[in-house]
Amino acid sequence: MPEKAWKDLAPSLEVIVREFKSAGLNLSRPEAEKFLALNELLARRNPGGDLTRLRSFGDILYRHYIDGALAAELISPRGLTMDLGSGAGFPGLPLAIRRPDWPLLLAEPRGRRLAFMEEAALLLGLGNVDFYPHKVGPRFDRAIDNFITRDFESAPDSLRRAALIIPPGGRVYLMKGAGVDPELKEARSLPEWNDFELEDDRAYELGGGLKRRLITWRKKEHGRRPAPPPPFRLTEIASRENPRYKSWLRALSGRGLKKGGLALISGRKFIGEILKAQPGRSAGLLVRRLDELGALSLPDGLPVFLLRPELWPPLDLFGAGPPLMLLSIPEPPLWDGRLAGGLTVFLPFQDPANLGTAIRSAAALGVPVVLLKEAASPWHPKSLRASGPAVLAADLRRGPSLGELAALDQPGLLALSPTGTDLLRKEFPPRCGLVFGLEGPGLDRSWPPDRRLAIPMVPGVESLNAAAALALALGVWLARPGRPPR
Repeated sequence: MPEKAWKDLAPSLEVIVREFKSAGLNLSRPEAEKFLALNELLARRNPGGDLTRLRSFGDILYRHYIDGALAAELISPRGLTMDLGSGAGFPGLPLAIRRPDWPLLLAEPRGRRLAFMEEAALLLGLGNVDFYPHKVGPRFDRAIDNFITRDFESAPDSLRRAALIIPPGGRVYLMKGAGVDPELKEARSLPEWNDFELEDDRAYELGGGLKRRLITWRKKEHGRRPAPPPPFRLTEIASRENPRYKSWLRALSGRGLKKGGLALISGRKFIGEILKAQPGRSAGLLVRRLDELGALSLPDGLPVFLLRPELWPPLDLFGAGPPLMLLSIPEPPLWDGRLAGGLTVFLPFQDPANLGTAIRSAAALGVPVVLLKEAASPWHPKSLRASGPAVLAADLRRGPSLGELAALDQPGLLALSPTGTDLLRKEFPPRCGLVFGLEGPGLDRSWPPDRRLAIPMVPGVESLNAAAALALALGVWLARPGRPPR
């Protein structure tokens, strides 16, 4: 098709399949549907996002989609390939559509274009794509095997860059216009030229007489080696639309915790203790800069997520500062319905801060905790802030609801209430369960008077804070006459 006729093309599935075929590419229907969905997203986002200077569908189809897809036919990379200066995802997104088994890293520092690429990858289900939201300079710290770039910079500049970041055996793919020869002549005069061999120089056409060149350099075995990557696995998070980032925001609520299985931990001391004592529990660290990792002892391969500064405040609820830790949260085992020797406490606290404080007190005294169905998650950020590392040492079990617990009629199961037997005068059984009511409503009528204990208080004070009441009850238990020494 003549180039001038591109202006008349209108987007549709049939047109995409036909024009790709005219360029020698046969698309499957799922591939064509992805290109159409990508185009629809680009049409919605480009007017306000400054994503590409191309405006007509025909120009975008040939110069972005078909050009990128043709490159997938002309190169054979091994390992991770970076799309340098990806812009709005070209050629990276077409490569990912055509070659879903190729791992790709799309490098682009501009926020709007990054946000578009992340949204597009999520929409199209491109699981082989990751992103690097910075300029690729001397401090580039990702281990890649190859890079491809389309009209991003001169060939000499690309060769200089490749000398620093591509390992021996890796390849540099330059997608260029037909007039690239002066750039290649200049590149031959560089010292870096001796690190590479020119492996391929392929001319091709997009259609309408638009001529293109694809230059391939391979790094020689004696070529300089890039700096070794850090021992951790680094991932850049640049957009609020990033699915990982959204899952972390959901982890700040009880529902998100249950679904995602990860909790966010703040506090450098707390995080350091976890990394030292239970490194396998950490699913990753979140920072704004790599120097914020400080002297933390990181296990090899630990994921580290580098967040843009504007993404940080919503995750750092308490202003503790970096790092934050992603903690894999275990599912406590079910309570077996029997009371162990000594004291067990049963908590329905719905206020996460009260629950965390109660867990900390119980853990400090070696008292098991059964979390009733009404209870908040012990991994809620407010609960974790109150419990600190004690939650990892606590003996936690999952229990029934308050009503179901009352129906068990378990000997030794006692409930704390505003009215009942004086707690200070109670002779506790050797196997005792101390049940607390809901904050505010307390216990319902299912608990008979003879199984209720009350904290004696002066007139005018109706109740204590739930966590304070638990601490007091634990103190009474410890101070009971005839208790065995600890």
